[in-house]
Formats: sequence, C-alpha cells, structure tokens
Amino acid sequence: MKIATVDLETYWAVNHSLTKMSPIAYCMHEDTEIISCAFKFDDEPTVVVFGEQEVIDYCASVDWSQYWVVGHNLSGFDAMILSWRLDVKPKLWGCTLAMARPIHAKDVGLSLAKLVAHYGLGYKDQSALVATKGKHLCDFTEQEIADMGRYNVADVDQCYQLLRRLIPQTRKDEVRLIDMTIRALVEPRFDANSTLLADTLAEESIRKQAMLVEAARQMDVYEIGMDDDESAAAALKLLSSAAKFAAFLRTIGVDVPTKVSLTTGKEIPALAKTDEAFLALQEHDNPLVAAAASSRLDAKSTILQTRIQSFLTAANAHPQRKVPIPLKYYGADTTGRWSGWGYNPQNLPRINPYNPKPSDALRKSLVAPPGHKVVVADLSGIELRVNHFLWQVPASVALYKADPEKADLYKDFASKLYDIPIDDVSKVQRQVGKVAHLGLGFGAGWKTFMTVAKLMGGVDITEDESRDIVDRWRSEYSEIVQGWKTCHLALPTIMRGATGKALDPWGMVLPAPEGLKTPKGIIRYPDLRTERNEDDNRMEFVYGHGRNKARIYAGKIDENIVQHLARCVIADNALTVQKLTNLNPALMVHDELVYIVPDAEAQQVLDTVQQVMRTPPTWWPELVTWSEGDIADTYGDAK
Repeated sequence: MKIATVDLETYWAVNHSLTKMSPIAYCMHEDTEIISCAFKFDDEPTVVVFGEQEVIDYCASVDWSQYWVVGHNLSGFDAMILSWRLDVKPKLWGCTLAMARPIHAKDVGLSLAKLVAHYGLGYKDQSALVATKGKHLCDFTEQEIADMGRYNVADVDQCYQLLRRLIPQTRKDEVRLIDMTIRALVEPRFDANSTLLADTLAEESIRKQAMLVEAARQMDVYEIGMDDDESAAAALKLLSSAAKFAAFLRTIGVDVPTKVSLTTGKEIPALAKTDEAFLALQEHDNPLVAAAASSRLDAKSTILQTRIQSFLTAANAHPQRKVPIPLKYYGADTTGRWSGWGYNPQNLPRINPYNPKPSDALRKSLVAPPGHKVVVADLSGIELRVNHFLWQVPASVALYKADPEKADLYKDFASKLYDIPIDDVSKVQRQVGKVAHLGLGFGAGWKTFMTVAKLMGGVDITEDESRDIVDRWRSEYSEIVQGWKTCHLALPTIMRGATGKALDPWGMVLPAPEGLKTPKGIIRYPDLRTERNEDDNRMEFVYGHGRNKARIYAGKIDENIVQHLARCVIADNALTVQKLTNLNPALMVHDELVYIVPDAEAQQVLDTVQQVMRTPPTWWPELVTWSEGDIADTYGDAK
C-alpha cells in the first residue's frame, strides 16, 4: 500500500488553539486558516504547499484512495481538517501517535519531539511555529514563510521515519483498528437531535437556577432586594467552596466530616462527592443539612450541561451536522482499551425507562438518519467471564457452558452466600452477589468492599458482613485468588528482563522483559522496579516515571490481563464484522459495538454481529461468550 505522510500548519493564537478550544471546534472554526500543508508520498521528497485554496487544489489532484494517510496526532487533529475541509478520502487512516501509545506512553512519551529523539531521528525545532503565533499567512514575511516551510518538511520527514520504526512493532489488525477509530471521528454516522439537546440544556439551567435560589433562602444567604440571579450566585459561591460550606455547617452546629489529605498529610474537610461521610449528610436528621448537602452535590455537578453543550458544538461544527465520535485508540495504554476524549461518548449515562432523567437526552440525541436504524450489540459480562475462564474456575465454567445466555453468576454466588436455592434468590440478594463479583474479582479487601458496595450497588453492609462476604467469595473462587498470587510471583522475572512460564493454566500470558506477552500483544510495565512506600515503609513494585508512575501488584496484574483480553475479544469482533459486512462501527464501547445501517438491513446486520460475538476468539476457543442486542431509531432507545 502507498503511504502519504502529511502535516498541516494552521493559524493559532493565545486564545485560539488546541489548548483553548476543543479540537473539533478548532478544526472547523472560521479563524482556523490553513497556513500550509506538507505532503510526502512514500519516500519521495516532501512537498510544501502554502495557502488554503492552494492546499485544497493540491488535495483535489491526488487519488487518495490508493494511500494510507499518516500523520502525528492525525487521529486527534489533522484527519478532521483533511476529511471535512480538504475532502481527503484515503484507503486507510493512520497515526504515529496512536501507534506509539501502546509502546511508549509510559516511558518515552508521545510527542513527536520525544519520539524523534528516542529513535535518533533528529531534533524537533519549533522556533518557526512560535515566531508566527497570532499571524495569518498574509502577515508572514518571506523569511517566516521559508522557515515555516523547513519546519513543515522536517515534521513530515521525521514522522515518516518514525512510522518506519513503528510499523515492525505494530500488528496489522491494530493498524486497521486505528483506521476504524479515526473513521468514527471523521465519518460520523449519527444525526444529532439538536432540539432535544437545546431544550434539555435550557430546562437544566432553569432547574439549577431554581435549586440555587431555594438553597439561598434555606441557608440564609438570600438578602432582601436580591434578584434570582444574585441569590443563585450567592448560593453557588457557598455551595461550591469547601471552606465556605464547612463554615456554614459549623454555624448551624454540625460537625464537618474530615479526612487526611494524601498530598499534605493534614486533616481537611471531607466534602467531595466520593467522601462517604459527606454523602451521608444527605440523610441527616436536620432537613436543612440534608438539603444543603444535596444542593452542594447538584451545584458542583455541571457535567450534564457541559456535555450537552459539547454535543451541540461538535454537531454544529461538522459539515453535515452529525455527531463526531472522539475515541482514543489504546487510551488505556496498559490494557489497550479505547477511551473517550472531548465529551467521552463511551461513558454516557445509562437510561432507565422507568426513571427518566435529563441525562437521557445524551443517548437519545444520537439518532439514526432517515431510512436507517441503530444496531447495538454487547458482549454479556465479558470481563467477568474472562476472569473466571482465565483461571479455570470449575463451577463458573460449567455454569457458562451449560447455558451461555442465561448463566447468572451473580445469583449463583448469592445462593451460596445465603445458602438458599438459586431460584429463591431475591433481587436484593442478587445485587449483593453482583457487587461481590464486580468488586472482589481483582483483590479488594473488606474495607474497600464496604465502600464499593455502597457506591456501586447502594448496598449497606456492616464490617462483619463485609468480612464474611469477602472470605466466602475467596473460598468459592480460590482459583482466582491463586491466580493473583501467581501474577505477583511473575514480577521479579519481568524485572530481571527474563522470560518465564505462563501465568494462567491456558498458557496464554507469559512474563517477558517488556511485561506480559499475550496472544494479541504486550501488557507493558516499563522500568519495573521496587521502591519503598513512604506511607507504610514497605517495599512495593512500581513502573513508569513522573505522572506515569504506577504501583503494580497481584490483583492489579489480574485486572490488566482481564481487561486486555476482553478488549482483544471486542476488537476482533469489530474486525470480523467489518470483514463480513464492510461496516465500521459508529461507536465502540468496552463491551459494545454500535452500527448505523439502512432499515432493510438492520436485522441481518444484528444477526451477523450477534453470531460473531457469540463465537469464541480463535486464540481462545474455550471461552464461552454471549451477546445481547437491539434495533432502534436512537442510541438511547436501543436495549
């Protein structure tokens, strides 16, 4: 396949840049002038074209269908301009930053400058770029044009050389997954229900304003003569500030919950949304305290309004007013799972049809175009299945094999925990079983489990109950517990830069100098070493440096392996569906594939995707998988 390496230079200023605006909005903003674009076709000399219209004309002269178009951070910037403004339609999209992420995210870094230095490909000099900050092309001097041309050429030449270094380290199927990820962004399939979004945004603003006005009255920050905006602002100031809210609690005789700061080691107010003591204030006997705590949580939560506005901004920026899907390939750089950026379409609030909420507008605003349907299919409990199959838990494996569709590991554990027939397990008891499986699978202890049970499942358990549940779970699934120990024992082998025997009974995961080698890649632990923990003075294993430094231990290794293998299952599913149907997903989630297809093809596509998802991967044929799916007019109405 032919390679076209490209790099765009655009107008930027202090308040007009990728650090001040969302990339989607920046790429399509009328002030984002295309200054120049450098093109390198295979290893031929690089050509630089200056001027927006000249770049448009040049792109129109190239048959892009022959090329793998590659750039550094193309998946987060250049591809949008190339596709939406320059009408570039390549055979394949590529990105050297994306290719480098699974290899170098935790050691070298991902900037072109750092990667170029690491591979000995030269030095990235940004002086020409800095010198033209705030300048349109018409403001450039001849010298600045010449300097920018050299800078543009150097970027492309270095990117091409970097690409040549990364190709041998990147599987071909991962190249296709990068292309798939970029197409979700630049070839979005969802129409936007902008009316629903705008109406919800207005309603949420009115509701929050009313809540703040009422809070101002209740907390006595309302003053005669204040209008609603002023009283709402006063309440917001009090509710948003931890110090002011703590002072308010003291004035009405309520003890302020505290915690020890992980940064300073000093005692500070515990008033964050993750602090249990603060959350408990919502149930306080004093209704004013309960209302104030609830109001503080509500006032500090602007995520819904922010996300709705981001959806609207993105849809308005797209040429056809569709909703781009911004995903980061290998965003979880240890396990390989995708992550979202911008408005994170992977983490939209779930819809409960029996309890409608304003946040439902996010999923419901993602609409199939006229004559089309949304097809959604997910891998049922894939991470739970992988963890139990990985360590060959006999009872769990037998349960899944007996009935892949209806096997319910939550009820199964609850029946054992409460010593009752599985058919007699109540809804509340099943919830305890669910929280146990989801909270204890990777080594959590009884203290952590108490918190997880409350936050994840709304289950209040005592200290003794937590200890009993943890002990019983570990007894029932001792193979997983032994698996944690086996994982931990592999760390010295990795640290020595040696290879070792497989961790799991299948022989799939092996220690290697880089980390753990799997059938589909490597889970990397760069510069694995031991260090003394300053808090408890114990030695522990860590890897990476700076903000990428992380502890690694038995349960975390298991979690990494499980998430990595589950990611590989869903990735293979997407590639197989693409091969069978020529369809790229409109959206990918950790356990879910979403497609937009013509009405007449929807059922056939769903059947195909279901069949693929219910077929074990070729590299692990013993794994029992299952899938549930649906067809609807919107993403929110599916499933």
